[in-house]
Amino acid sequence: MDLSSFYNQFREETTENVRVLGDGLLSLETEQDEALRKATIDRVFRAMHTIKGSARMLGFEGVGRLAHALEHLLGELRQGQRGLDRPLADSLLRGADAILSLTLAAVDGQPPPLDVEAALAALPGASDAAPAPTPAAAPAPAAPPAPATAPAPAPTPAPTAAPAAAPAPAAPRPTSRQTIRVRVDRLDRMLNLAGELVVGQQTLLNHNEQLVAMQQLVDHQQRALAELEAELQRLRFSPAQRQSIDLRLASLRETSDEVRNLTQRESDRFMRHTGQHGLLVKDLELEVMSARLLPIATVYANLPRAVRDLTHATGKEVRLELRGEQVELDRKVLELIHDPLLHLVRNALDHGFEAPAERSAAGKAAAGLLEVSAETVGGEVRVVISDDGRGMDPQRLRERAVRMGMLASDAAASLSDSEALDLIFQPGFSTAAMVTDISGRGVGMDVVRTNLNELGGQVHLESQIGHGTRVILTLPLTVVTTRVILVRVGNGTFALPATGCQGTVWVRQSQIRALEGQPTIELASRTLAVLTLAELIGITTPSPFNRNDRAPAILAGTPQRRVALLVDQLLDEREAVIKPLGSILAKQRRYGGAVQLGDGSLVLLLNPSMLGQAGRTTTLTRPQAARRRSRLLVVDDSFTTRELIRSILQSAGYEVSAALDGADALDKLRSEPYDLVVSDVEMPRLDGFQLAASIRSDAQLHAIPVILITSLASEEHRRRGLEAGAQAYIVKSQFNQQSLLDVVRQLLGGGEATS
Repeated sequence: MDLSSFYNQFREETTENVRVLGDGLLSLETEQDEALRKATIDRVFRAMHTIKGSARMLGFEGVGRLAHALEHLLGELRQGQRGLDRPLADSLLRGADAILSLTLAAVDGQPPPLDVEAALAALPGASDAAPAPTPAAAPAPAAPPAPATAPAPAPTPAPTAAPAAAPAPAAPRPTSRQTIRVRVDRLDRMLNLAGELVVGQQTLLNHNEQLVAMQQLVDHQQRALAELEAELQRLRFSPAQRQSIDLRLASLRETSDEVRNLTQRESDRFMRHTGQHGLLVKDLELEVMSARLLPIATVYANLPRAVRDLTHATGKEVRLELRGEQVELDRKVLELIHDPLLHLVRNALDHGFEAPAERSAAGKAAAGLLEVSAETVGGEVRVVISDDGRGMDPQRLRERAVRMGMLASDAAASLSDSEALDLIFQPGFSTAAMVTDISGRGVGMDVVRTNLNELGGQVHLESQIGHGTRVILTLPLTVVTTRVILVRVGNGTFALPATGCQGTVWVRQSQIRALEGQPTIELASRTLAVLTLAELIGITTPSPFNRNDRAPAILAGTPQRRVALLVDQLLDEREAVIKPLGSILAKQRRYGGAVQLGDGSLVLLLNPSMLGQAGRTTTLTRPQAARRRSRLLVVDDSFTTRELIRSILQSAGYEVSAALDGADALDKLRSEPYDLVVSDVEMPRLDGFQLAASIRSDAQLHAIPVILITSLASEEHRRRGLEAGAQAYIVKSQFNQQSLLDVVRQLLGGGEATS
């Protein structure tokens, strides 16, 4: 990985930590309160520890060695093994100055300005704090100590070794650009102001259109004047009248020419001004955007640790490869994709990869390969997460959707393979044989798509059985502005993000066919549901076909499941700044914000993915019959745990009973109907594993889902739970109320406690 992009950040961080050290040491010389002294020592110790760790990560060996030596001294001070006197404070301050000098030189690509060995040797207890200086390093007399009452105005290098010979002059290297720290909220405000200028540019273009319209009116007036003049020439007037008319016509022609020329000149000048203004706005927008750009490596940073922990937890062997670390994205985009990317990696580890023995039996390498790559394509960034695991079986997904009550059997059979793969993005959908704290709750993939849609991006899935899966995220480079499509619906204007639209088509009324009561059309050998946008957003308006036999439609939804949204008129496509709707409307999902047009008016921005959900009503329909209240059985020998879980489930609307252990639970299950069991593992008479196995072996009870909640967190215990027949395994140390309720809802078929 190229670490040079982190150099400036390291310089700023080190400068700040050196300042923390200097301020702290100066305050310690006068501070009498022991608690405050301890807090200050802790603070300066952490500052030096941060410098040491960062320097070593970036390969700045000299900075790291010197920081380690100072950290050692501060550690002794922290533990009370050494007292802070004036000589020690002076040494620490000089050492900090030396660290700063070394840092600035290293970041700028310059040779070290001081001898690190001599600086280490000059520190108190040098033999304990750092390796002894090399024999060639003969220390020169120590430099005068810096005053302890105030930091030195410039770094004071530690003493250097006496030069044996004049070194050859170093080749000049280009220095890096000077940087300053800017608060993120200020960058955000600058970003918003740049967006406002984009809106202002649209206003200028509207003014120019008015000037063009004025020019056309002047041209029309001149033609009318010429026609009037020709008509008057055919009439008979006295010489005096003719002379008067000619004079007036000449004056009108002159005035008309002046107006025309003035309008033309102003229009040309305004066009040039608008063009120059547009270039300046674009340059400003790019500069502000670049100030917010960060390499995607900042998001990659957590992935190796996550893969390492998950391979240990699952017993799998996976090799992670990261590509395109230097691809840059807007800070906000990076923040919003952090969790989705981590979730996709967790899913790949938990669901995608086989165990080493299974891979070897299939002729694969025991260690799987997980690749995460990023590349810039046009004005977007494409992030691909690919694995060489088992792949996803579309038929298994269809069957799972039917079992969960998301699809009727005939509707599932009619899905294409790509549409079946798209099911994993449905809320609550999961293919996991057993839900664990790693994944399988069915509450992640829908969030991945939702987060991408909110960014104006997309997620696409490709999979091949036995060969692996690819998840492709398409992201905007920036969120400064969004390209939108403006449409007319009834008497209102609405906007849709262009990234959420796959195109526009004309739909003729004669093309529409009813399929299971849903209007559809055939387009490129695919059947698309036809929806009227006015109906989806609750506007009463005549049919778009009332005025013509055809109507414009926008293709929305996902690449796997598109719908045609009929509108009255397609108006325009342009760059726009999205305004938030505020806290009152924050929870609704139909609108993603508002767009200000050049004339100052606001139009609502529709969420195309949410509208596209309406097109799935032909297939993704849940049973509509009223259901009885779900009955749950909680099994635990601990009164506190049992009552806590029962309280959580009862508060969610379920009817809950309790059993003291596994044997008591079996008695209750055989005497009363229950829909789900939540059980502890370690219990007297019959433990949770035995209870789950007994339920699975009983013909009357085998369909009841079992959730195990336990403190046993090893992979062996998880495997025992799966073999016993449990559908979910939750570790108590990672337990939270919402996770439990999500799992219960999923195992009950995705429904609520009551219908």
